[in-house]
Amino acid sequence: MFLKNPRVRTVLIGFVCFFAICAGLFAYAHHIGSPVLESGRLEWISRVIYGPNVRREIARLKHAKELSPEIFPITALCYHEVRPDRADDFLNVNPKILRRHIREFREAGFTFINVDDLRQYEAGTAQPPEKAVLLSFDDGYADNYKYAYPVLREEKVTGTFFVVSSMVGKDNRMTADQLKEMQANGMRIGSHTVNHEVLTKKSAEQIDYELRVSREQLEKILGKPVCALAYPGGMVNSTVQSIAEKYYDMAFIASVIPDTKQTRYTLQRYGVFNWNEHIESIFRNK
Repeated sequence: MFLKNPRVRTVLIGFVCFFAICAGLFAYAHHIGSPVLESGRLEWISRVIYGPNVRREIARLKHAKELSPEIFPITALCYHEVRPDRADDFLNVNPKILRRHIREFREAGFTFINVDDLRQYEAGTAQPPEKAVLLSFDDGYADNYKYAYPVLREEKVTGTFFVVSSMVGKDNRMTADQLKEMQANGMRIGSHTVNHEVLTKKSAEQIDYELRVSREQLEKILGKPVCALAYPGGMVNSTVQSIAEKYYDMAFIASVIPDTKQTRYTLQRYGVFNWNEHIESIFRNK
């Protein structure tokens, strides 16, 4: 009876058509990766309907492969502190947010890898996944063991921890026993030099000491080779790189520069900060 009224039927048909048009425009905007959907309530609606939007990152990875065809393209992240407090510290990521990042990457079809996996892909001894994400943690803070490590284990993913070797066991840093436990449970440990000083400001002799001795100290603790380095402050020049090549299989900076060619010793990582509540926002970091 209600639908027999011509005016009501016209209004209802108009509403259905309007909704269909809006839904179509929304779907098209998501398909082309429109920036309109990257903030505010529309971003939340888009994520609920479609899951994490990783189109920006997939396009970057494709471009990275074109620029550096000899390098397996990965999404590498650089975390620092992982604590439930200190919300005002821009380098601190809440453990709940770390867990959310992991779940969103998994939902988007990424496989979690560490530096040993990457070394095997580069050597051709293992088949790389279609989309790979490497979670790394710089500086060796004690909260990495207390908060980040349990999240990784519970989520059954691997991580790489770049440690300042002279600080192992010091105040607010992980201990040797903790590093060995993490390694035994699938995590990988890399070098962040001996003293965490900017290498580009050092002499060749000082750079050699920082890279060589850090590897030696960590290998003595771990009983296994240390294959990867993260440059303090992400700073590298030709001298630093040439010395890094003597002691490591790969090395990472701490930024992503999309139009820059990468080598195994200038691998790019996104910095992750306290405002990165979802992984889409990480891809906008530099």
